[in-house]
Amino acid sequence: MVRMDKSIKGLIFDIQGYAVHDGPGCRTLVFLSGCPLSCKWCSNPEGQIFKQRLLFRPRKCICNNFRCIDACSKNAIKKNSQSESEDLERITIDRKRCNTCHELSCISSCWHESLAIAGRWYTVHDVMTILKRDRDYWGAGGGVTFGGGEPFTQSDFLHAILHECQKSYIHTAVETSAYVDRDVLLKMLPLINWLFMDIKHIDPEKHMTATGVDNELILKNVKAVTSSTWNGRLIIRNTIIPGFNDSETHIMILSDFMRACGVNEVNLLPYHALGTSKYEQLGVNYEYRSLLVPSDALLKHFKTILEGQGHRCYVGSHTPF
Repeated sequence: MVRMDKSIKGLIFDIQGYAVHDGPGCRTLVFLSGCPLSCKWCSNPEGQIFKQRLLFRPRKCICNNFRCIDACSKNAIKKNSQSESEDLERITIDRKRCNTCHELSCISSCWHESLAIAGRWYTVHDVMTILKRDRDYWGAGGGVTFGGGEPFTQSDFLHAILHECQKSYIHTAVETSAYVDRDVLLKMLPLINWLFMDIKHIDPEKHMTATGVDNELILKNVKAVTSSTWNGRLIIRNTIIPGFNDSETHIMILSDFMRACGVNEVNLLPYHALGTSKYEQLGVNYEYRSLLVPSDALLKHFKTILEGQGHRCYVGSHTPF
């Protein structure tokens, strides 16, 4: 019997139970930290970097002792001298100094959870304990979905968990940007039942401008998966971002690419601004906070186009089993 490797640890910034999207049935979603892309509209900014990060929630900052200032080893936290106004935060955080800290001792000094941590270290055993607990509530067709961040950034950790899931007969899904090493991706395919591959844009220059990387590797990896002997289910995902890819031209080019690769299914995900508060807690400016959400009519129109091209198209993150 192969024993579970307890030495492998991964950084996870969120685990959500009882989800009914991102895969069939009721599921547990596991979000791994770290991503090679820097999408300007990212709804999970706390998971972009492979590092534990400090979140500050000013509304919960009600302590008058300011213990966090004394606890901060980087001298990054200061009392705001102008905080008498209710509209101003009571402390200021020098994020450049804060981001060099690996202790985050300030968090335990905060009794009101104004300071919190994004990202915790888990062993494979830790994650499997959660999944085996949750599976009693999944029902038929449920399982686990790994997202992020980019889950393949922590490839050894992901591979170890997928292996344990296979041994325990747990349905696995992975959502990936596809900006990963091809050999790593192909190695893990036999352990994955459903694979969601995100395509932000077909145009390499526009992709570079909005995400920080071009899309050559991503498109090649889609082709590599469809050319392999893997018999799992592949679904393309495309988040519709106003002013970036919300055009019929983009949808038609995406359709042509899918047809050339032999991919039939696609999720259209509407942009949303639900991550705005996370940027605020990280002290990061979010330039997309005022962007309008795509209309239902537009998404239905794109769905009609894609279905007219012979694809199965689903609006939103729910995918029929």
